[in-house]
Amino acid sequence: MTTDGEMCTIDFVPTYYKTVELEERLKSFVNLYDRHEDRLQGATESFTQLAARVRETPEVAAANRVFRGLLGGVLGAVSGAIAGGVWGVLGSVGATTYQSLYGEIGAVDATVGFAGSVVGGVAGGVFTGSVGGAVGASTSSSSHGAVSNALWVAIGAATGGAIGAIFSRTVGAAGGAVGGGFGALLGTRFAVDVVGGAREKIETKQEVSLMQTGLDFSETIKPLLVELSAINTTSEKFQFVPQVNFFTRQTEKTLAAAAAMEETVAAPQRDKDLTQFEEAAKRSRRVCEELKTTRTEAGTLLTLLRRS
Repeated sequence: MTTDGEMCTIDFVPTYYKTVELEERLKSFVNLYDRHEDRLQGATESFTQLAARVRETPEVAAANRVFRGLLGGVLGAVSGAIAGGVWGVLGSVGATTYQSLYGEIGAVDATVGFAGSVVGGVAGGVFTGSVGGAVGASTSSSSHGAVSNALWVAIGAATGGAIGAIFSRTVGAAGGAVGGGFGALLGTRFAVDVVGGAREKIETKQEVSLMQTGLDFSETIKPLLVELSAINTTSEKFQFVPQVNFFTRQTEKTLAAAAAMEETVAAPQRDKDLTQFEEAAKRSRRVCEELKTTRTEAGTLLTLLRRS
């Protein structure tokens, strides 16, 4: 090694080792990086900004849950009232028919029982639909299955039956229970499906956008990584040259950072966890930094080889 001004040169390169190929590879990488630098920075910034928006702050997340709960409660109450009233009428008709066939029921009792059935069905549907809709809409819609449905039906039926029994112990109680149960079920499911469906559409749109942005970044760095891999292969002929060894270690760091980023991008797609894209975005910035360092080192090595 010698010093010429402030620039080192490579003194010993045997004639049977040709540096032309390495120089061409380095020149190709430098030119390729310079052409893609703006696009690379833009892709990284877009990926970072989009990933950051996916993770809500605690205040925003809490506000969104409250809003979804209120909207779900209103939708559940309205739809529960309508469904509860309709099924209360049907329950009243069924109970009245049963009483007329297997017992005795007067016109007054039938009328009072009908009223009790409707009131009980509406009340059960409104109460349980609003509560169930609020709870279901503020949490993940996927968490509401047969067990939660059965719970809301039981509460709605008990509420509707109790209120209907105030009017009539037979027709009113039976019709109110039927109306309250179905009102609770339909009201809750309607609220959860509407609010939860809107939420899932937003999350799906975010997932598609993130996946596309991550894919764009991967496609941007792909030719650079291919060129670095080729440089690594060529550099094996010059392992005795310290400057080449130093550059090879830098390219290996860059390739390792890119591989880690690719794995992190695949993880949220596999696990269905969008928040993991934030880590992928951080690693994409690391890849950009490593590529920038590699470009600087490539330029330095290229100059040294030309001065040899």
